[in-house]
Amino acid sequence: MPVYTYTTLDDPLGINNTLALGIDGSGLIVGQYTDNNGEHGFVDSGGSYATLNDPFATSGTGASGINATGQIVGSFADKNGTHGFLESGGSYTTLDDPNFSVFTTAQGINGSGQIVGVYQDIFGTYHGFEYNSGTWTNIDDPLGVNTYAEGITDNGRIVGYYLDPDRIHYHGFFYLHGVYTTLDDPNAQPGATFAFGINNAGQIAGYYSDHNGATHGFVYNNGIYTTIDDPIGANGTLATGINDAGQVVGYVLDGNFQNHGFLATLGPNPPPPAGTTADMILRGSNNSLVAGQYEIYDIGNNAILAAYQLGQAGTEWAFVTLGGFSGSDTTDMLLCNSNTGGFEVYDISNNNITNAAFLGTVGLNWQVMGFGNFSSLGETDMMLRNMNTGGVEVYDISNNQITNSVFMGTVGLNWQVGGFGNFSSLGESDVILRNTMTGGLEVYDISNNQITNAVFMGTVGLNWQIVGTGDFSNIAGETDLMMRNANTGAFEVYDIGNNQIMSAFSLGTVGLNWQVAGFGPMNGAGASDMVLHDTNTGAFEVYDIANNQLTTAASLGSVGLDWQVGGFAADPPTTSTASMGNSSQAAQLVQAMAGLGGSGGAAESLTSVPLAADTSQPLLTTPQHA
Repeated sequence: MPVYTYTTLDDPLGINNTLALGIDGSGLIVGQYTDNNGEHGFVDSGGSYATLNDPFATSGTGASGINATGQIVGSFADKNGTHGFLESGGSYTTLDDPNFSVFTTAQGINGSGQIVGVYQDIFGTYHGFEYNSGTWTNIDDPLGVNTYAEGITDNGRIVGYYLDPDRIHYHGFFYLHGVYTTLDDPNAQPGATFAFGINNAGQIAGYYSDHNGATHGFVYNNGIYTTIDDPIGANGTLATGINDAGQVVGYVLDGNFQNHGFLATLGPNPPPPAGTTADMILRGSNNSLVAGQYEIYDIGNNAILAAYQLGQAGTEWAFVTLGGFSGSDTTDMLLCNSNTGGFEVYDISNNNITNAAFLGTVGLNWQVMGFGNFSSLGETDMMLRNMNTGGVEVYDISNNQITNSVFMGTVGLNWQVGGFGNFSSLGESDVILRNTMTGGLEVYDISNNQITNAVFMGTVGLNWQIVGTGDFSNIAGETDLMMRNANTGAFEVYDIGNNQIMSAFSLGTVGLNWQVAGFGPMNGAGASDMVLHDTNTGAFEVYDIANNQLTTAASLGSVGLDWQVGGFAADPPTTSTASMGNSSQAAQLVQAMAGLGGSGGAAESLTSVPLAADTSQPLLTTPQHA
């Protein structure tokens, strides 16, 4: 889970009672404090506090929300009751819901100036509202008798909480396009979850009471709740706001029952825990609320040991693979810009992105075939193919730079990549190609960026698809082939040695809703275990494979369907591992070779660019937890 560092916020004019309630993208914080004269709003800019007092207030002012343009909302009290306000450029506008309200508070505001809040009607019922350019709209969760709207994003997503008809239990809610979704922290006692803030990435901040009555903050992201507990909050932590950088604000009740505001900032992720043998990268799908976000999961002994946020990239940057592009690690991440063909590598070490480097740009008619040690230099090199001509080009990659390019020939478009591995038993990165019309399999031995041999391995029916490679036989150095029947879900392993299929074994049948996510050492170092992903529920299941048999099955848990598997990598790396193949990667591998020959072509379209070049994608930020 994410690691936060906490900063205490105390307005110097306050008497042990400062509440931080909202934060904008630049880090400006709003809230309220209490002195001998009552309550006052404040704006905190890097430790410099400015007091906010609505000019019509006679009994106190509090600031609750702030947007990117510096507009602030909150509430004030006078002899007639409580009113909302909007402060913009030093000018205050009173906000009173016209629906027979006797009490109005403005709680949140987005970049377009849409405001949400709460009003009480003459019958004593509380309603949420959205105010937009003079129009007031009720926000009433159909499951509640009272509804409180607290936060709003730039695209109109609203969060808050509601009271059950029993008038005892509270639940958070998320609202979009007329649909209400209930939010209950799984660590909360029944009916004790309150949502207060939401950022444009869809992360929600709030608080809950546990079964012992203790109060904790939380951040919710795509089905995952992370508890927020400020160390000084001996008697409770309440999270009330979150910005697009993932910074959380709120307040605590200390050991002396005094209130203090806090700012929680994401720090570096801790290294993988002991027992980690593999990493899994997930990416938020482009049509989801978590689009372009990346998370890393540490796996060992068939269990997820830890999970962290890596950061976010633009949706035009597609995941390509994991590999050892810099140093000895194997979890460096390669992305490709779908608009320009640019490649960017992100060095990942100890669960953190440590560096980013631009590799250059390739014409969009060149597609990635796969990765391996084609140069025989112990690197993770890249093989590309021209989708129009069938030309194949290898790029040697070392220390985040393309060091060499070699044209390997031209191939028929009716051949596709099956997988890469040591099929020759010579310690190389060879490639298996499959004829899409006949099912024929051909292996090409590769050494020093050259095809050194080609062997036909036989034909398999087209209803059988290649889903990955690995050492399923437990014969040291061997790379075997895993195939699956597209009609029945049956799995078959083909042991390969010296460019020949040595034997075949059936592993059984699994429902077609379970798709191969990847292969890697999930149970222990050096293993080639298989991970399946249920496309209906998001569940992951790992199958340990040894001696061409399934030996164990274990659940890895579930993630939301908005998350896609990027890839797997051994962690810590082995001397023979550059990157792990996976089904999503296999789906990206383009049609490949039948006969080789011809002249080069891709090299002239690839231009290396310095690290600081303007075409480089910025280093991923960390706007959310994993």
